Order: sequence, then C-alpha cells, then structure tokens
Amino acid sequence: MTIKVCNQDIPQLACVLPIMQEVVGTERKAEWMRERMYGMGQHLTGMPGGGSLPKGLDDPLAEISELCEKYKEQMAQCTAELKEAENILNGIKSRTMRTFVLMKYVLDVPNTKIMKTLGMSKWRFERALKTIEDAPDMAHAAWHERYETI
Repeated sequence: MTIKVCNQDIPQLACVLPIMQEVVGTERKAEWMRERMYGMGQHLTGMPGGGSLPKGLDDPLAEISELCEKYKEQMAQCTAELKEAENILNGIKSRTMRTFVLMKYVLDVPNTKIMKTLGMSKWRFERALKTIEDAPDMAHAAWHERYETI
C-alpha cells in the first residue's frame, strides 16, 4: 500500500532500514571476496616463474578487484544516503517531533506503540501525523509541543 505524502523527507527517512540492510549485504559480499582472494593466494607456490602470478590467476583476480571496486561505490552511495537522513533528523529542533519521526518513518513502529511511548492521545497523534505529512519537508512542519513556557 502506497501512502501519499507532501513531505519530501519522508521517503528518504523510510529508506534508512533498507539501506542499512544493503550495507550489511554488501559488507558480507566484500568479506567473501577478501576470503576468496586470500584462498587463492594460499595456493600459490614459491616456484620461480618470472616473478609474476601464474597466468591462470590474472582473470579471477581482476574480476575480484572489479567487484571490490563496485562494492566500494555501493557503500559510498549508501553512506551518503544515510548521512542525508541523519541530517534531516538532526535538523528537527523539537526532541518530541524527532522521536516521533524516528519511530514512525525510520523504525516503522506501530502507531499504538508510538502513542503509548510518547503519551499521545489518538487525536494528538493524528494531528501530529497530518502536520508532518502535509508539510513540504521536516524543516517546515509546524510541530506543536504539549507544553510551552510563558
């Protein structure tokens, strides 16, 4: 089910967990590649042969090196996207709103648990949700704190 929102930051925040899973998967692939390279090196002998690697290893090592570069690029892209999401969250001045946004859009916590954790009534929760989702971005969401000093 697709939820339509005006707030351009919400899709970015909703991608944090999938991006983190992509990072974990990429790290596993890279580790497997390192182990594969190490395993290849273990089978080399010290026999003289012109001072270079046996010709049969040139192609697999080039392939592994190319994949490692690809993984580095993927990690850099994921890191940049996570940094953007972190900047969005850090830009939210209200601690309550930041917690609400983190729970709702990043961690995908059920609404009832958010209401219970933050001590919100259903009406207050829905008002906060509408305020955030109707804003053009998090910086322009007019969050209303429960208590204000006079």
